[in-house]
Amino acid sequence: MVSVKRFMQTSDLPAMFPVFICRLVVGIFFFTAGFNKLFVTENQLLMVDTLHDAGIPFPDVMAVVVSFLECSMGLLLTLGLFSRVSALVLMIISTVALATIGIYTIPHGLNLIAWLSWLFYLPETLYIVLCLLPLTWGGTLCSLDGWLVKRWDNVRKIVFVEE
Repeated sequence: MVSVKRFMQTSDLPAMFPVFICRLVVGIFFFTAGFNKLFVTENQLLMVDTLHDAGIPFPDVMAVVVSFLECSMGLLLTLGLFSRVSALVLMIISTVALATIGIYTIPHGLNLIAWLSWLFYLPETLYIVLCLLPLTWGGTLCSLDGWLVKRWDNVRKIVFVEE
């Protein structure tokens, strides 16, 4: 059975410092990108046009939904709160962006090695790969996930009188 504690479990090992940095950078990136798409008029219009051109249904509504998810999940990832869920949602957004827009920027007629080179050069591919770290390791250092798990352990010891 999957418990909330296990789902939010993190590691405070010093070796997790690169994952911590990755979590912060990806979280801040998505927070700022989503924030700008939500509150800057030019970016709102560009987002709607992009979703319309990509063939996403209901582009006006989806622009707000995707922008809100980028902003909120980016903030949660930065804080280290529900890091795995946040990373998963951001991976899904990046995968859809890669499949609907990014992959069509690759020139036609390339051999496999050249095509892969173009694929790995796309920023959406990098976002997907970077989201794998917090998805796998959780919040790591300085995360609210880790703090909540420790707090829950202390509450459990008091309530259930564990030794």
